[in-house]
Amino acid sequence: MSRRRPRTPEPTPRPAAREPRRSTESDDPAALLAARLGEWLRRAALGLTAALLTARAYWPSEPDYQADAGNGTYWVFALLVAAGLAAASALLGGTLRLRFSGADVALIALAMLVALAAGQAIDRRPALNIAWEWGGLILAYLLIRNLPRTQGESYVLAGALAATAAAVAVYGLYQAGVEIPALQSRFVANKSRMLLAAGFTPGTPTAVSFEHRLLHSNEPYSTFALANSLAGYLVGPLVLMLSVVWRGLTDRDFKGSRWAAVGLALPPLAAVVVCLILTKSRSAYVGLAVAMLILAWRERRRVRARTLAVGAVVGLLVVAGLVAAGLKTGRLDTLVLTQAGKSFRFRQEYWVGSWRAINESSPSFWHGYGPGNFAAAYLRHKLPLASEEIKDPHNLILETWATAGFWAVVALGAAVGFGLWSAFGPPKETAPAEPVLDDAGPPASPVWLLVCAGLGWLALLGVAKASDFLGSGFERWMILGMTWLFVLACGWPLWRRRPPEPAALGAAALAVLVNLSAAGGISVPAVGIALWTTLALALNLRADRPAGRLRAAGGRLAAFALSAVWVALLGTFIGTVVPYWRCEAALARAENALASRPPDYDRAESAYETAKDADPLSARPWIAMATLDYQRWEARGAKADDLRWKKIPIAMFKANELPRPPDNWARQLDRAQFMSLVLQRLGSALPPHESIRYQANIAEALRHASRLYPTNAALHARIAESSAAMSMIDEALKEGQTALDLDRQTPHLDKKLDPSVRLWLEGKVPEWGQTTAAAQDVARPKGTPKGAKK
Repeated sequence: MSRRRPRTPEPTPRPAAREPRRSTESDDPAALLAARLGEWLRRAALGLTAALLTARAYWPSEPDYQADAGNGTYWVFALLVAAGLAAASALLGGTLRLRFSGADVALIALAMLVALAAGQAIDRRPALNIAWEWGGLILAYLLIRNLPRTQGESYVLAGALAATAAAVAVYGLYQAGVEIPALQSRFVANKSRMLLAAGFTPGTPTAVSFEHRLLHSNEPYSTFALANSLAGYLVGPLVLMLSVVWRGLTDRDFKGSRWAAVGLALPPLAAVVVCLILTKSRSAYVGLAVAMLILAWRERRRVRARTLAVGAVVGLLVVAGLVAAGLKTGRLDTLVLTQAGKSFRFRQEYWVGSWRAINESSPSFWHGYGPGNFAAAYLRHKLPLASEEIKDPHNLILETWATAGFWAVVALGAAVGFGLWSAFGPPKETAPAEPVLDDAGPPASPVWLLVCAGLGWLALLGVAKASDFLGSGFERWMILGMTWLFVLACGWPLWRRRPPEPAALGAAALAVLVNLSAAGGISVPAVGIALWTTLALALNLRADRPAGRLRAAGGRLAAFALSAVWVALLGTFIGTVVPYWRCEAALARAENALASRPPDYDRAESAYETAKDADPLSARPWIAMATLDYQRWEARGAKADDLRWKKIPIAMFKANELPRPPDNWARQLDRAQFMSLVLQRLGSALPPHESIRYQANIAEALRHASRLYPTNAALHARIAESSAAMSMIDEALKEGQTALDLDRQTPHLDKKLDPSVRLWLEGKVPEWGQTTAAAQDVARPKGTPKGAKK
């Protein structure tokens, strides 16, 4: 029988010398009042930050490029308000207190590099909006690092993160069991109508692929756009929850009813585990395994090896049971394992194309393409076998490199390296006692912070569109809010007795990093929160290392300097984002005008003109204006003498000629399609010379799109058709052969040609070949052998 290894005694912390209390209480009541007001402002800033961290996980944070990727700018503005309250608290209190580490400096450098890259990006509107998303994440990290005064406040923030993850997981389970089956049933009953509403033509390869994904995919994605993003958010808090339950089971000096506290904490833990398994995210599974191995290695000195072995066996049996249940009910399938190699091959294809895009030129290598501008560069280097037109490289290093260049990768590596070293490294100094604030009174119980974090459920209505939650999403909104309270009630009895250690927070950050290495999404705010929040809290709790010490950084002069930085940030935000908000408001007014019965075209046109003037960097008002002009022209009979149709190509040209013309193949394709529709409606009413001119414009737009996306078979087929219509048989032959070659190479159904287009090309390409050969024979001088060079 093995003997229990003696527990290593922890050093008794030496109480820190109490700061001398200022004599303001008796001599200067105004200074005492200012200090207390400063402390209340600090709590307000911290409470608002906690609410915003909770709220950000409750609605999709993946960039919506159809809306210029600006859906998170209100959240960033709210964070700036929290930062302003923090700066004001330092000004009133008279002392600026900060935590400082190499990770903080590296992340600030990363934010500056991303901002510089956004200023140089080609498509600047999404670049600026996403750059502020990056900045918001790093600002949230800095607020979490510096606003908490006690360990209790940091523990509460970690608990709020875990409760939010559990609430999101419960909604994911509801979605998998109720919402997804209901959606699939509606689709089967109304297939054609739902395909058209989603923008797909029934019977086309893309429509078939969409139908297959919808009917045969049951992975929950909860409040995210993708199951992988959900897994990236859940895996970090799950590590914390497992660590807390483990400590509750193994600590000998547990006060109170151990089994009652652990038993209450198990339902939220089970919800997160089950939801993570159902996402089928292999990278998240690997991240969880890595984190568990690290924590087990650290636990080897605290508990017996037999205890660790029993815990590992029980954990494996639980997971095996859940997997077996998933297989039996059809929620999981063996493809999760058997197609792991296929999934990795897809990642390799993404990474090869991404690396080629990064090395396309010296500026792209050193400075990147700017936030949100990677997709256009990637398509120029996309492999013919690659499956998707990805928006990010599915790897945090390549994503950072493509966004802001080589030095941004260095800054990211430094931030992660310094952060993990501080989380796992040995102590360097004696941990001080809890600080006593000067004249602001003793530290308050951190329960108030839990209330603020829970209010993120209501704060959501201020930083997202309320209609998304009070309309069709009301059920989701209620499930998230009520579940958060339930999870808190279940987990708090254990969490307050055995909060997570810094090493557990560091392991949680590492689990998210492993997931991001294959899934990508470091710029996705909710996933980024799971990374940077856990890392910041790990550093905060290392009071035995310099990174965790809260130090006075100066008086009101330093606070004034910090306030000046905040004013500069706020001014930059207003100058770059408010035009986007005005444009969005004008576009919303136009949509309301068109939704009225009958549509108010004049009011919509006026709103579009306002939107164009409000934000010169956005192409959306020009595209919307072209659509409106076409609708009005068609409603009036689509006559050649109605010159409104001439405004359509002008608007589409403007959409592709912003201050910096974006490398957007889809916009070039839209331009060609609009002109094709116009020519079809005009028919023979258009003079021949004008018809030829517009056909040439169509061909030019298609060729431009093809240069931007050279492996798109459908584009080459369109160019072949357009060239044949203009009697450019040589060009039609070359493009037709390219389209058929790409169609044969790709194994992906949605990347293949429409069957009717393929049949048409297979009949036309030999005909064009014969015509070209005959023309070459006619042009060849007499006596020249066939095939000889001129």
